[in-house]
Amino acid sequence: MKLISPLLAVIALSLAACTSLHSSLPLTDLPPQPSLSSSVFVGHARAMRFVAGSWLPLPEHDYDFLVLERRFAGRWEAVKEIHRRHPRYDGRAGPRDQTLYFTVRTSPASDGGLDLTVEGSLGTGSGHEGPESGLIIELAAAARGWLVPFDTIRIRQSRGGTDGRLAESVELFSRRQGKEIPFMRMEEEGTVYRPATP
Repeated sequence: MKLISPLLAVIALSLAACTSLHSSLPLTDLPPQPSLSSSVFVGHARAMRFVAGSWLPLPEHDYDFLVLERRFAGRWEAVKEIHRRHPRYDGRAGPRDQTLYFTVRTSPASDGGLDLTVEGSLGTGSGHEGPESGLIIELAAAARGWLVPFDTIRIRQSRGGTDGRLAESVELFSRRQGKEIPFMRMEEEGTVYRPATP
């Protein structure tokens, strides 16, 4: 037993070291490029699950969020922190604390808005940001399999003008035989902060 304990300690330390080297963000050895603009969003999300034809509150899955969005010519980058603080959170949506990453490539659209191509930790997809109508994105979920009850993520976002308010809806659903089968929805509300101008 005395010989096994030190060996287990070494293995545990090695696994901890490997875990600490993992990052949800793309790795790079370059410093960040200067962005054309940046914003921070801070807020709270309320979670709901679709059960027997109705949306039921699921407070255990509510979360606080913090997003850093940096815009460049032809693309955006966003890092989103999620913190589920409810004591009864069951872990079914992953760790309590998560970091998500999105790269959004943009191209001009005929309506004066932007067409979007998205890659990130939740999946890949496309969307559109209208000049007045806000943003909508659909992603093929990165997590797939028999135990995952959705295959598509739809994100709708609108930002207030001068009041700096943000509203975002995140829908998780499956597509089967041309129909959408809803699973969960998160309604986010928050505030947008931008750098002060001199």
